[in-house]
Amino acid sequence: MKLTSRKHAGWVSAFLLVIILGSCANEVDPVVKKDIDAEGDAAALPAGLTVSVFGGGPIYKNRTVTIPELKASGFTEVVVWNIAVSTAGDLNFNGEFPVASNGTYTGGNMYPNFASDLQSLKTGTTSVNRVTLSIGSSNVGDFQHIRDLINAQGTGSTSILYRNFQALKTATGANAIDLDDENCYDLSTMVQFCVMLGNLGYNVALCPYTNSTFWTSVASQTNNQRPGTIDQVHLQCYAGGGGNSPCNWNFGGIPVHGSRWSGSTSSVQSQFTTWRNTCNTTGGWMWLYDEWVGNGMAAQYATAIRNGLGGTTPTTGVKFFQNSNYGGTATSFIPKGNYTLSQLQAYGFVNDWASSVQIPSGWSVILYQHDNFTGTSWTFSANNANFANTTGLNDQVSSVRIQ
Repeated sequence: MKLTSRKHAGWVSAFLLVIILGSCANEVDPVVKKDIDAEGDAAALPAGLTVSVFGGGPIYKNRTVTIPELKASGFTEVVVWNIAVSTAGDLNFNGEFPVASNGTYTGGNMYPNFASDLQSLKTGTTSVNRVTLSIGSSNVGDFQHIRDLINAQGTGSTSILYRNFQALKTATGANAIDLDDENCYDLSTMVQFCVMLGNLGYNVALCPYTNSTFWTSVASQTNNQRPGTIDQVHLQCYAGGGGNSPCNWNFGGIPVHGSRWSGSTSSVQSQFTTWRNTCNTTGGWMWLYDEWVGNGMAAQYATAIRNGLGGTTPTTGVKFFQNSNYGGTATSFIPKGNYTLSQLQAYGFVNDWASSVQIPSGWSVILYQHDNFTGTSWTFSANNANFANTTGLNDQVSSVRIQ
């Protein structure tokens, strides 16, 4: 449960922090700022792993510090928190500045660098490859407003939600939308909203802390209608979700990423090592960047998660090659799962690039011509040394299911 209010997205009081500091599996130690070394390059990360951070007001209020720090931190995903959705469908960040209204991006009126800063997080020398915008928290009405707007207007191209989220994507280049519904739980309109976001080019991350039946239904129904739309779960493992573990939430092939709210870096690393070894979790995230802007903790927390997740990097899996006969550049080993293009790229895969593949004995692979498991498909259960021998396959693969 995200307990910080929109009006105070740039800070969390020490009183609240002491009360609700927690972890998914055990108690979190008080913050000890330098108890492990940041080992190696902060941007280095074992292939296929996701290291995320949620951040609020300082990202746009203190941009000369936060943007360079985040790019150098080692975090691969920055989740910018959060978007408020009004009864009219207008979008506003943290109750502080409007970002979209009547199908037009308006964020530049108050923070002229906001959109370009979000785009710059992924360009140049940076560890960030995904920018996500988050909707919701505790004690807000965003999803009630979304429900009512969808019931009144639908989600077509003329609806206000479609037009405003389209304007937001065009301006910011955001990759995904994170959904943190904590009090509405309307399944039908949530699925419609997710499918709409997918049609606009966003991926969707779910951010639950409770009500697992609702969230797994959202995921399955959305991806049945539009495969690959929901591609990860940001599981809240603190405060109201303090008893959660990614090992106990089953979303099929969608990766579930556990989280920590501050704590010592050694305890963070230890927790992610436990999750990695217990249920092979491939990602994790920290709440809340606002508390440690500019003090070096961003890189230290990213390193702690990276080291924890990297403890048992897969040594077997499917491997794709740029050239026939297993030549040229190769991906790292890719474990079983469903992979959109953006997920494959974390393993070194390049779109429309693969010409051969090695498959472990007993495994099968379904290759898709287009992203999100669409277009022509091909199924293999053994190595294939030359895709050119299969009609239409060479240099065509954009998404994969590994079983």
